[in-house]
Amino acid sequence: MNKTIDLENFRTQLGAVKSRVFTGRDRGEVVRDKSNIDKIFDTCDKITIIIPKDVYSITPSFLEEFFVNIVKKYGKKTFLSKIQWVDNGYDISSQLDEAIERILRKKTGLD
Repeated sequence: MNKTIDLENFRTQLGAVKSRVFTGRDRGEVVRDKSNIDKIFDTCDKITIIIPKDVYSITPSFLEEFFVNIVKKYGKKTFLSKIQWVDNGYDISSQLDEAIERILRKKTGLD
């Protein structure tokens, strides 16, 4: 079974203005909880994550908290084999690598 998580559904909004950044551990935790990614990862073969077209920043601290439980439980190789990105032109690779590295060495951006 495959599942899609569209980050568009988890953007913060003030009036008609939607945030164009995903940043911070607290926001990553909120998106992790609301998306149910931990449960989805346990039951799906592939998860596609869609980055909205007008997003210009996704920080490692956000990704770290968003993915912390599944990276710790399954490791980098399994995590990367199950997650697919629709990046809409946004290069997530360096931020994702940094987040995974922090999780696996049990350090945060605050350490």
